[in-house]
Amino acid sequence: QPDTPCNDKEIEVALGRHLQTMGGIANLGAARGIFTRLRTRAAGGQENTPCGDKDIELGLASVFIGTGEWVQFDRLQLDKQLFAGFETCLCFSIRYFRELTEAEDILPSHATLLGKALHWAALAVEGSERTSASCLSQLAHCFRLLSVWPQSNLQALGIKEAKEQEFKYTSELFFGLANDLEPHRQELKKDDFWRVKERKLLALMTGESPCEQGDV
Repeated sequence: QPDTPCNDKEIEVALGRHLQTMGGIANLGAARGIFTRLRTRAAGGQENTPCGDKDIELGLASVFIGTGEWVQFDRLQLDKQLFAGFETCLCFSIRYFRELTEAEDILPSHATLLGKALHWAALAVEGSERTSASCLSQLAHCFRLLSVWPQSNLQALGIKEAKEQEFKYTSELFFGLANDLEPHRQELKKDDFWRVKERKLLALMTGESPCEQGDV
């Protein structure tokens, strides 16, 4: 029967991820339905209950990142499920970074989001032993934003730049390492909605036009 949920977790998870990759409100909604259904079944029929399955929990978390549902993401309590591997740390970093890119003006509270995004990205890189291009790239994005962040706000996080352009250099270094691991990344389109928001935020910080902001 077409368009009918099956009892094969691998098929359902693969379909959910594919819908996420396609993007768009309708596809993300369909992916959310798939992961929610899988989660409920894996939790013995209990709704809104952690199921202990890494693929399902992170799949649902990724949907909430795509839809910007930060409260729903936090309710997953991924930090209490202690999944092995670096993927949870990467997921947390992306969650805080994406919320930060929605800012239309920089407030002191936004420094906390940047600090969390940087913290989890560093843990992801450490956990992957620098073998994950996605982790390295995520940390690079955090450092690039850090390089243009108001110094007064950084002091609230206890962050000091040892020398001028240090954070920019570090960002370029990690982008380079990510591209060395996966050279094809440079050939990918960079028109994701979150990247557009990131460029706007960088432009706000630097006073440049969004089209002047490079992307990696």
